[in-house]
Amino acid sequence: MNKILRAFLFICATLSGCSNLDDGNTTLLKESINPAGNKKAILFMRESGGTVANSYQVSITDKDHSLEKSEVGNAFTVDANHGATWLDSASIHFRWLSGDTLSIDFDKKLRTFMQQTSVDGVTILYQPK
Repeated sequence: MNKILRAFLFICATLSGCSNLDDGNTTLLKESINPAGNKKAILFMRESGGTVANSYQVSITDKDHSLEKSEVGNAFTVDANHGATWLDSASIHFRWLSGDTLSIDFDKKLRTFMQQTSVDGVTILYQPK
């Protein structure tokens, strides 16, 4: 019985070390306001803990939006693809082509999880490089 209890406690301790009780953090990398002055594109890093890779995410928001700690991107999400490339702010560039069209250039080695073509009235064009 004592061995079973010790094994159970060991498994519980091991599994609790793998769980991510923290929702992670976000770090603003860059942002750009559209020519109309009413929207902005935000590039940020989402830190997700030891068991999940960090990701770079892009959100399209109102110009007055402030990035929140637990925010997730609504337009574009990528990671370093198990080390196939580096995750840095040079991996993703964006520029407004008009008040309602955003172009995102990104490293084609990045692993893409989400790639929306329209968010909140903004059309998004993607250019893997």
